[in-house]
Amino acid sequence: MDAAKVDGATGWRLFAHVTFPMIANLYLIVTLLSTIFALGDFTTVYFVTGGGPAESTQTLATLGVRYMQDLFEPRLGVATALSALPVLIPLVVVLMRKLRSFSVQQ
Repeated sequence: MDAAKVDGATGWRLFAHVTFPMIANLYLIVTLLSTIFALGDFTTVYFVTGGGPAESTQTLATLGVRYMQDLFEPRLGVATALSALPVLIPLVVVLMRKLRSFSVQQ
């Protein structure tokens, strides 16, 4: 930061060229983990709201359980749970690669 300030970087340029590259990997890892946890978050939604008023707070996990237990449609429940896989698998692969490269650097 001090070297960038000596070179004349201020404000936005200092953030864009020094600060953000330093926190970019952390930001990516946090975003990937939040997405993975949000897709599979069952307990919070199920125990607090049960799907909420008019099904407004359903996640894939709670929707799958609702289809299987409440509506007696196990095919829809399994399909709902498996619909997250095309999103989750690439996210997990990217996260594992980033974590591996992060551990090698240190």
